[in-house]
Amino acid sequence: MKRILNLFLALILLLVGLSFAVLNAEKVQLNYYLGQTDVPLSLLLVLAMAVGALLGVLSTLGLLVAQKSESARLRRKQELCEQELKNLRHLPIQNKH
Repeated sequence: MKRILNLFLALILLLVGLSFAVLNAEKVQLNYYLGQTDVPLSLLLVLAMAVGALLGVLSTLGLLVAQKSESARLRRKQELCEQELKNLRHLPIQNKH
């Protein structure tokens, strides 16, 4: 059932994308540093969205790496604390009289 729902959602997304491309098929002039070219507006919008998504992923990549290293450091510290606690529990109790 889940597979059919995913297929249905993908089909709807494809139809929305195709209708978007048809509605925005007129060509616009794209000026860049080395020249200019005419591209369909829908392609330009999709490329701009893809570049924005890529920049967003790259901007959060540093935070993800920092969190993973902090998690590994805390995990090592927890293992050392658990080992120390285990050692302390096995020490004999000494009475001072």
